[in-house]
Amino acid sequence: MSQTPYIGQPVRRVEDARFLTGGACYTDDIKLADQTHSVVVRSPHAHARIIKLDVEAARQMPGVLLVLTHEDLRDATLPIPSVVGFDPASVAGRNGRIPPAPPHWPLTGDKARLVGDGIAFVVAETLADAQAGAEAVVVEYESLTAIIDFDTALEQTDTLVWEQHGSNVSFEWEAGDATAVESIFEEAAHVARVDLLNPRQIVAFMEPRAMVASYAATTEAFTIRGGCQSAHSLRDVLAYTLQIDARQIRVIVPDTGGGFGARNVLYPEFILTALAARLLGRPVKWTAERTESFLTDTQARDQRLVAELALDDAGQFLAVRARLLWRHGAYLPPRSLWVHISFMPPMLCGVYRIPKSYCELIGLFSNTAPVHAFRGVGRAEMAYLLERLVDEAARISGYDRIALRRQNLIAPEDMPYRTAAGALYGYCEFEKNLDQALELVAWKRFSERRESSSRAGKLRGIGVSVYVESTGGAPTEFSEVRISADGFAEARMGTQSFGMGHETVFAQVLADQLGIDMSEVRVIDGDTDMVRQGAGSHGSRSIRIGGGALVKGSEAMLQNAMPLAANFLEVATPDIAYRDGAFIIPGTDRSVGLFELATFVQAETGESLRGDAVFETTNNAYANGCHISEVEIDPETGVVTLVNHVLVTDVGRVINPLITDGQLHGGITQGIGQAITERVSYDSADGQLHSASFMDYCLPRADDLPNFSTAYNEVHCDDNPLGAKGAGEGPTTGCPPAVMNAIMHALETCNVTALDMPATPQRVWSAVHAQRTSKTTQTIHDG
Repeated sequence: MSQTPYIGQPVRRVEDARFLTGGACYTDDIKLADQTHSVVVRSPHAHARIIKLDVEAARQMPGVLLVLTHEDLRDATLPIPSVVGFDPASVAGRNGRIPPAPPHWPLTGDKARLVGDGIAFVVAETLADAQAGAEAVVVEYESLTAIIDFDTALEQTDTLVWEQHGSNVSFEWEAGDATAVESIFEEAAHVARVDLLNPRQIVAFMEPRAMVASYAATTEAFTIRGGCQSAHSLRDVLAYTLQIDARQIRVIVPDTGGGFGARNVLYPEFILTALAARLLGRPVKWTAERTESFLTDTQARDQRLVAELALDDAGQFLAVRARLLWRHGAYLPPRSLWVHISFMPPMLCGVYRIPKSYCELIGLFSNTAPVHAFRGVGRAEMAYLLERLVDEAARISGYDRIALRRQNLIAPEDMPYRTAAGALYGYCEFEKNLDQALELVAWKRFSERRESSSRAGKLRGIGVSVYVESTGGAPTEFSEVRISADGFAEARMGTQSFGMGHETVFAQVLADQLGIDMSEVRVIDGDTDMVRQGAGSHGSRSIRIGGGALVKGSEAMLQNAMPLAANFLEVATPDIAYRDGAFIIPGTDRSVGLFELATFVQAETGESLRGDAVFETTNNAYANGCHISEVEIDPETGVVTLVNHVLVTDVGRVINPLITDGQLHGGITQGIGQAITERVSYDSADGQLHSASFMDYCLPRADDLPNFSTAYNEVHCDDNPLGAKGAGEGPTTGCPPAVMNAIMHALETCNVTALDMPATPQRVWSAVHAQRTSKTTQTIHDG
């Protein structure tokens, strides 16, 4: 029995033993009897009409068992839906117009709309046979102009990604009072303005996408094995496309190497492998090559952000407005539009008291991979826009950037606080986060460090980002707690682990709830036959909402067990209490252990001790914090070196500080990648992906990173039993603006006032060199 509470302790991850010793089983490790292999034939063109498709030679190739084309799918499946799981009216744009839902077929039949669009699906006895069969497919294309750039997509043009839509502008959406905001700006003493590009990113999880589908003709049931972020959501959307009952599909999620939002999508290959398995009566496996991942995984960000902030003479924020162009690619994946509208505009005011706001979001079709969720989706974009804007406001008005922030922060005594953009914050301590971070980074001694760098010929800068982010997601979650006769308490969770340590943290929660040892807990997720329902993991919701469900599920199990324990001990139920793993009769030495009772009940009834619960929240929680980044720049090479990065964060109650520290470090690293190294690059002429491998797409490495300093300001959230707010996305959300503000601060001595992410050496050097050239030219002219 447990004597010391587990919650709050830095317990090492129990799942790491199998990962480190080769005992993990990822999707590509699965080898079923009579298993076949598959390859997708993909378009080499970003935009091209399919004139001819000939697969007969491929069907005759040795080992080839099946070749599917769009024509084979028309009666067998529906397109992947853009609008699923929510009311389309909730994302209606101007004048109540419902955004379009372009048909995303698993294989395209009319034209390719991005490099990598699926044209045919080849299944064979071996992977080599499938690859040879794919080489034998003949496709004749008529090349079309590729719509790539923001400006090209905005133009009225005869070249359209979707002719039936009539425009490459997919939707226009707005929130706020444009007239009232305009009036405030006309009277403002100061108006700060930024025009920023938030570059497109590759999600780049470690394990490429893979899936194995099998079909039992006798029961007309599928078993789908593959990494995803919600087994139940994948099952439900797949059932929709296959036009069958969801009960005919079992989804099993093996060990999964990362997700970050991009695995929360039904991809075409899930449908293709399922259909092929039904047609062949044999299991079908598909595993992506890394280049396929670069081409066809959903990507992230990709927005042009233009925003203005109005201030009065005293530096008080009066209003903010933003125009956001979102280049979402050729398709709109399920829920992508809803995710961006739900998470982005409400965060426009951030941590500040801003009386009025207006936000305009314009979607653009382009001949690029589709954009979906990525760590901090919507929140990261708005934090970047707002914190860059506040620094610009300080620059043009002459106010100190810390003092300007401090005087406009929403105070704890104002909580709960509803912003002009619509977010409703519970209790938060924004100024305390800022003060702790300033102390941790030794802000007051920065001038000494800057002078030291200057003597070495380097530029030094320090930047701050005070952020808040919604940690929402599906507001309900399910858990079931079963006590088995073999001595384990099972936590059957509707959340989904893909590398975050759920087997450890949920074991900590249940062990504390039941007063047992963690070694006596098993955590089960990712199997739609073993877990009745679930919404999966996304939006930093798992410990807050999933943990709440687990607490309630354990309470339900104990409530159900009380009369059984009373019967075993031959007393009335009110005479029973539960403590430290046993049902007791207070004041006596009579008791029955939890597992002893479970063994008795199993023997007598054949049933397990069990209880389940659905936990529901009524509002988003808002994790928050402060990033401060310090950089040093070599003006002769443009190389940016991060010398320090501090994060003080309020994630609510910290369940396991060791695992949460890992979340913070990983999230900061992804934010640094966005700020200084990562950018998806498409050729503006033909839509070819220039950054199609890790040779050309630069993820940050260990030597790109400083030692992180992290600290917690734990403010418990009152909407869930654990007091958690969520930890997964805040470190990424607030990091890029801190890094970029530090870079801009370093470059202020060179009169550089504009720079977009990523701040690569070439970009930084060019900005510095341009100012030096301009200054030299001006000096000559003056002479």
